[in-house]
Amino acid sequence: MASPYHQNKNIDKDPVFSLARYASLGTQLIAGLLITLFLGKKADAYFTWHNRASWILPSLFIVATLILVVRDTQKPNK
Repeated sequence: MASPYHQNKNIDKDPVFSLARYASLGTQLIAGLLITLFLGKKADAYFTWHNRASWILPSLFIVATLILVVRDTQKPNK
């Protein structure tokens, strides 16, 4: 069964839907950064790496998120 959101062709033009999409992306970014920062701090404490993992894990998360956003927003080739 198809989602009711995909039945309306004008859903992308709705400003409330667009705002909700960006708000959810921002929430996911903040949550992901906090989780990777927490895991980096724990890894640094366990391996005594002097804050290397605290920089590497969030940086990898940002790069991966940017790649996914670019891939999702590109127009499909027909």
